Amino acid sequence: MGKLLLRIYSTVKAHYPGVPDEVAAQHAAQGIYKYALALGYYEGRWRAFTAYLRTSGEIGVFRHIMGPLRSAVVKIAKMELSGASDTEISNTIDGLGLPDEAKRALKKFFLEGRA
Repeated sequence: MGKLLLRIYSTVKAHYPGVPDEVAAQHAAQGIYKYALALGYYEGRWRAFTAYLRTSGEIGVFRHIMGPLRSAVVKIAKMELSGASDTEISNTIDGLGLPDEAKRALKKFFLEGRA
């Protein structure tokens, strides 16, 4: 987090050379805060998805692809945060290189679970 804070601070100072140090530090701190919130959201969506798989009895079916499945969940969670439509999310899920059973589970969780 320290490196990210310094990177954001340096970027702000580079783009706005006349900005006071306190303002650049404040923007950097806000960036870290937003980053931490997003990470928490992604982790929450992953945990909710694995809980969904456990309750549906499908967790064992996907044990061998949990890494790629986690990447897919994070990708879709990022799309949710950016305001993607259901159609965009559905098309993204269809384009993933995952088995059809995994795609169906993702669609049920992300699209049908909202209604």
